[in-house]
Amino acid sequence: MDRLVRARVLLAEAAALGVTIEDLIAESSGASSCPSTAPTVAEYVDTVSASFSKGTAGTYKSYWRLAIDRLGERTIDSIGVDDCESVLADAVERARCNRPGTDGRSARENCIGALRALFARAERAGLVARSPAAGLEKPRRLPNRRRALDDGELREVIEAVRTTSQDPDLDLLLIRFHLESGARREGALNLRLRDLDNRRSTVWLREKFGAEREQPVSPSLLRALETHTAARGAIAADDPILRGRSGRPITRRRYNTVFDRARPCIPWSERTPVSAHILRHTAITAVERHAGFAVAQAFAGHSASSVTGTYTRARIGEVAAAVSALTGEVHPLAEP
Repeated sequence: MDRLVRARVLLAEAAALGVTIEDLIAESSGASSCPSTAPTVAEYVDTVSASFSKGTAGTYKSYWRLAIDRLGERTIDSIGVDDCESVLADAVERARCNRPGTDGRSARENCIGALRALFARAERAGLVARSPAAGLEKPRRLPNRRRALDDGELREVIEAVRTTSQDPDLDLLLIRFHLESGARREGALNLRLRDLDNRRSTVWLREKFGAEREQPVSPSLLRALETHTAARGAIAADDPILRGRSGRPITRRRYNTVFDRARPCIPWSERTPVSAHILRHTAITAVERHAGFAVAQAFAGHSASSVTGTYTRARIGEVAAAVSALTGEVHPLAEP
């Protein structure tokens, strides 16, 4: 057997064992006997988690905690692909315990994303030669079940929220806000008193990747937001608008509470997800059916998907006209 064939056999065996070329080089040079100066997994998560965006950290934090529970005391450079697989198994098991009947596919996908983000940062920092999470296989995406709700389904969602909510004034205002503005969840959470413009009947939304946009809404929704704000203690220009009865601003957890309570009252919620995103989906679809793709794209805050889209971008007056038609209220910015 020539040397090239023997090398191929050795590489195949090393790969099967999860051993890299860097591991072999380190062992042959004696470097493996030196104690590692790299931080532990727990220390590294604590160091870098604050540098991720609020949305990314919110999605990944629970999976990083699983990594800390299992691997927290080990140094970041000692983690291999099998260790990452053990964290994945924990994530899937937790998902099955929390939601009986689920196959854990979504939890596995999100956990892989969390581990890849963590170790990619460690790789860029020179703490690991290669990310052990790079070898994890993400589950194949299933067809998305999200769709716009029809009028009957929407009435069922609103009624379910009304009857199960401990603060229906807040929760029904949340639903109305997303149906009229098409805002993402971040848009509602980031809404401040200074973001309301009565003269133009618009709100300023700050959503993904720090993007800001002016969004037309009905005058009556603006008044409802102002009434809610005044009743719950927002005074300064930078005070958050949406607040619980205690006066504290709502968090992402509020959305989980609202829809987790409502879903058992909605028989079809096991087939069609019921969430704030579905309300956004419904709003965008309604605008598209009434005013066309370009206006719906602007209403949704999506960037142009083609060069042609750059030239056919809708004006705010066209978005305002669509909002006026769908809400039945005159809008000051609406174009004929």
